Amino acid sequence: MDFETIGEVVQTDELSDVNQRLQDGWVILAIATGHRADGEPRFAYSMGLPYEDDEEDEDEDEEEEGDE
Repeated sequence: MDFETIGEVVQTDELSDVNQRLQDGWVILAIATGHRADGEPRFAYSMGLPYEDDEEDEDEDEEEEGDE
């Protein structure tokens, strides 16, 4: 995965939040495991929202202009 395409990053351990963000176009960048203070297992999801295609196209156009 090219992290240069990620515009925003969040971390959550709520599965409902993870599922909603996935439906909204977010991607999972990493998953960390551990335990809560009460001993229950914990999964922390780092999620990234990719830039929209229009923003990527503008960035590529600017890079190409600078190369000339």
